[in-house]
Amino acid sequence: DNFDYSSEDHLNTLKMILIKACDISNECRPLLVSEGWLECLLEEYFNQSDLEKTNELPFAPFMDRDRVTKPTAQIGFIKYVLLPLFEALNNLYPEMEEIAVANLRSALAYYEKKKEMDERKKKLLTEPAPEVDDDGMEAA
Repeated sequence: DNFDYSSEDHLNTLKMILIKACDISNECRPLLVSEGWLECLLEEYFNQSDLEKTNELPFAPFMDRDRVTKPTAQIGFIKYVLLPLFEALNNLYPEMEEIAVANLRSALAYYEKKKEMDERKKKLLTEPAPEVDDDGMEAA
């Protein structure tokens, strides 16, 4: 509400914000497009942290293939970086809702569901199987 299009300072700040938004906007695209690029990015991060580990250097936790999953990485990034940024831009440019914000919300919902399914799968694979009797019935 306080943005002044006649202010050179405001316009320069907006330009810097827009450049950053473009740089990190992959998840603003439909999942069919963004997910392939995300795979490439995560592989780059993981390769870098692998090399840093091999050379006994410190590494960023968000680049650690042993700790990071695609859903956990994306949920935090979308929720705490992308949505606040693009919702703020949406205040200046309402068309951002259709262009970017709607896809971000869809991606967030997708990764939250994927995380839940991954956790259920992990739980099923790590829990001991129930004991069964000779008739194949679960023992009490």
